[in-house]
Amino acid sequence: MIAVFSLSLVSCGDDDEGENNEYSRYGQINYGQININGKDYACYGYGMPITYTSSWEGGTLSISLPLGELADAKKGEYDFDYMVSIDCYGGNKPMVGTNLANYPEKYLTVVLDEASSADYESGSAIVKSVKDDDYITIEFKNFKCKASNLQSYTFNGTVKLDYDVD
Repeated sequence: MIAVFSLSLVSCGDDDEGENNEYSRYGQINYGQININGKDYACYGYGMPITYTSSWEGGTLSISLPLGELADAKKGEYDFDYMVSIDCYGGNKPMVGTNLANYPEKYLTVVLDEASSADYESGSAIVKSVKDDDYITIEFKNFKCKASNLQSYTFNGTVKLDYDVD
């Protein structure tokens, strides 16, 4: 599954365009940070030269968080090794203030140590800003889920993602 994600095109980041940005031969590289179970990861962001876009399509909100080791990102190595996907059904198109936790149906896939589906348990994931066909910014606060392998994951941090509306 990780090999499939390695072939995908990716993006996520955060609103702070000063401290975590790097420059490469592709131009500005934006990566944000997200904390999962006490460990910080680079979340490859909005405006990346290669993107895996989050989207609103057919009543479904799909959020993709491609992640890599933070130490590698700080060295200018922008490979991602992990992926978190959140698909939300049965709610309205997200706007500022929308909490992903309030969607009636949520399906999560976490690919960190191994691939596993997960169920939402508690916490919030609030849309902080959104511009159709450009970006969506989401703030995770103690957003907890439990995977099918019984591993629990807690997300904290703010990410800015490329966002497409159909």
